[in-house]
Amino acid sequence: MVCSQPIVQKKPSLLFVTTELPWPANSGGRIKTFRFVQFLSTRFEVNLVCAHGADDVESLNTLKRETGIKSVQVFGAFRKRTPFNWFMATMQFPTFNSFRVYSKRLESMLNWGIQKTEIVIIDHLEMFEMIPEKLVPKTIYHSHNAEFKLWQDYAELEKNPLKKWVLDWEADRVKLFERWVINKCKFTFAAPNDSEALINESIIEPTKFRLTYHLGNDQFLNDEAIALEANTNKVFFGATLSWMPNQDGINWFLKECWPSIRKSISSAELIICGTGADQDIMTRMRQTEGVTYKGYVDDIGAEMSNCSCAIIPLRFGSGMKIKTFDAMYRGLPIVSTKIGVEGIDIKDGEQALVADSSSEFANHVINILSNYELAHSLAIAARKLSNEHYTYERIFESMLQDLNVQDVIQQ
Repeated sequence: MVCSQPIVQKKPSLLFVTTELPWPANSGGRIKTFRFVQFLSTRFEVNLVCAHGADDVESLNTLKRETGIKSVQVFGAFRKRTPFNWFMATMQFPTFNSFRVYSKRLESMLNWGIQKTEIVIIDHLEMFEMIPEKLVPKTIYHSHNAEFKLWQDYAELEKNPLKKWVLDWEADRVKLFERWVINKCKFTFAAPNDSEALINESIIEPTKFRLTYHLGNDQFLNDEAIALEANTNKVFFGATLSWMPNQDGINWFLKECWPSIRKSISSAELIICGTGADQDIMTRMRQTEGVTYKGYVDDIGAEMSNCSCAIIPLRFGSGMKIKTFDAMYRGLPIVSTKIGVEGIDIKDGEQALVADSSSEFANHVINILSNYELAHSLAIAARKLSNEHYTYERIFESMLQDLNVQDVIQQ
């Protein structure tokens, strides 16, 4: 009697190309990329390629172990933001960020690797400069932002006329490149607010987009609700402080909002967590009463648990804000600008308090710190919304259906 061996079906191959090693998963872009790659490895044979990241064996092995990917390759380092590099980028590259990640070795490897892979996902716009034009139609673009909008919004806030002109010029260059990429590739995963901006301003057909969300740590939904009534008047802000929208936002809040809050509630304390603070931000934090800067923390959920309110003081940016989701998941009542909650089905006064003026923003924080019933109702409603609509399990299953469409898999 002959015993037949069970047939093990081979997983389709998937090449995932991104800007940096998504480990440790401690910032917005890294968290989404890490969780996405981790999910993909359960259905595909994933090879991860990073333009920049840690080169120590321990970090690479940890990433492979945590995600289950088949292999990971890391290339050179980002070029710095200097005037000379800016000039070089304008002469040779479609965008400044494309120049910063470019590697001839990586470009050569992608030319070979894309042709040998069934599915190719390109994570972040700037990576497309290294994809041969003839192979771009084989790729799927995973967008984290409407990139042109970042530059465009930043330019609107800039007061220096020369710098404003430069930023507007770069926004136009990014818009052209973004439009070309989205029209050329198979389709683009984008958050609702980003796809809307790209459709309206770049004249791109809606059929070129598929839905994704950029979420935070949805494991916070498993934690017990914060005992807000027992907490002191602590306000929480957690963000990567090297990111321009976060830099601008916290500077604006410290200068325009925090003095009014402290005048009304003298015991109010602002807790700031996150890496990348430059000297200007460090100086402002040190010189502002009631501010505690903790830098990187291992357990941001524990820090939020000791607070009574979270702020999202962003004045420009695109994509969905992971810091907003983290507060929603943890059950911390939120005061945000409209930018901070864009793309999320939040209603002002129900799941968060929303304001763009400094006086109204400050008053909202004061109201939450002074009114437990309001704080509690906002936190409960935001957590309920998150649990019902914004989890990785829900969005990744939806994205998998798009990836499993027959014409995506290369025969």
